[in-house]
Amino acid sequence: MSSEELKSYSIPLIGHRLMSIEKKDYSWFFKFASDISVVTESPWRLIYENRIVVTSEDHGHQFGLPEPVDAALVAVSKIAGHTVEAAVISECSGDLTIEFSGRAQLELLQMSGGYESWRLIVGNSETICMGGGEIAHFPNR
Repeated sequence: MSSEELKSYSIPLIGHRLMSIEKKDYSWFFKFASDISVVTESPWRLIYENRIVVTSEDHGHQFGLPEPVDAALVAVSKIAGHTVEAAVISECSGDLTIEFSGRAQLELLQMSGGYESWRLIVGNSETICMGGGEIAHFPNR
């Protein structure tokens, strides 16, 4: 799949802000607009000002803090008000990197050769990162 084709799948994210992050069972739901969201069961991380701020792996761990980390709350608080400036799907791994204004990046990582990683839903279309990083696009589900 060409880099231009991959870019066309993620371009609808550009110009939007992250509205919410919600964890349900093993899935994380990232909502960008009423009809644009990303869902993953795989690891993700937020990089802010060139440092990892929080990851899905941190969620629920206390790390000596007064209370366990709420990864969704930390991530939303860091990038609230920031707009998506770019969204890139890696040709080799299928990782999805969403770049926000203010030097913030949300990275959704493909960590399996067999399992699906993330799904980008835009209206009635769906783009899926399949096992091994292959990308499948379904324009009208």
